[in-house]
Amino acid sequence: MKISILVPIYGVERYIARCAESLFSQTYEDLEYIFVDDRTPDHSIEILKDVLQQFPERQSQVTILRHDVNKGLGAARLTALKAATGDYLMHVDSDDELPLQAVELLATKAQQSGADIIDGGYSMIRQGQLTESHRPFIGSKTAFLKLLLCQNIVLSMVWARLYKRDVYSRYQILPVPGIDYAEDWAIVPRLYLHASRDTVNSVVYHYRDDSAESFTNVVMSDKAKRSLLKANALVNEYYREYDKENKYRYALELGYISTLRVARNNDIDMTLVNQTLNVSCQHLATRLMANIMRSNCPMPVASILYRCLRKMYEVKVRLFS
Repeated sequence: MKISILVPIYGVERYIARCAESLFSQTYEDLEYIFVDDRTPDHSIEILKDVLQQFPERQSQVTILRHDVNKGLGAARLTALKAATGDYLMHVDSDDELPLQAVELLATKAQQSGADIIDGGYSMIRQGQLTESHRPFIGSKTAFLKLLLCQNIVLSMVWARLYKRDVYSRYQILPVPGIDYAEDWAIVPRLYLHASRDTVNSVVYHYRDDSAESFTNVVMSDKAKRSLLKANALVNEYYREYDKENKYRYALELGYISTLRVARNNDIDMTLVNQTLNVSCQHLATRLMANIMRSNCPMPVASILYRCLRKMYEVKVRLFS
């Protein structure tokens, strides 16, 4: 079973060597590596090529694609995905690292279960040291999706997961050029609505939390703010179309309130939020909470109320879904 590892590259010369070494050292053999140079302005590609020279057995498995102009993370992920030929694929950010057996653990579970997506655990890299580990959610798909959609409870990032490649084409769910901040959010909830899921209760990803140069540490510029809103609008519209039973409506409304909270914390114009998202809360509790978040209520108070509402929902989901 062939697995494609997809890696966008931009501004990571401090970290790409460690990342590449962890990828080329994987215990799993049947791999292809697709790196996308999104016109990185530094020496990341030269460093990547230098590391590759140390792994002659991997050289025939590596493809380096180069954009003519900088297109952003969404476009880089799309370029990599379109070039992939593996049965399954894995997204890796170019400042992060994989444990040596990561791909093998995920691939073994995929072969056993045949699931569309295999979730694994991850650890954080802070100041060069591995810190706390997070295990994947164990439970029903319905419970998982509810917790995912209300945001900030289970992992919503595209990494630390193995994806059956045809699940993207089967439902025409692709990375969106121009959505570069929260681009994970534009993809992951839509895939999971249709996909079958299994888990590996092991750490399969090391996420760097202290990189200032990476794709994943974007300053909330006006462009990033618009990207965040577009990603959330895309997910909300998708669920309005395909969640015919409104099974996930309450969770989506909590996720909308989370977006309002981010908007207030980052001085995003509420008029722009309302125009982009066009969400109307149907439940009394979420409608009241949304009004509070949009009001002049002090942010610390609004945040506490929001976290209490979200926690009550989380407890209910974990107990009864």
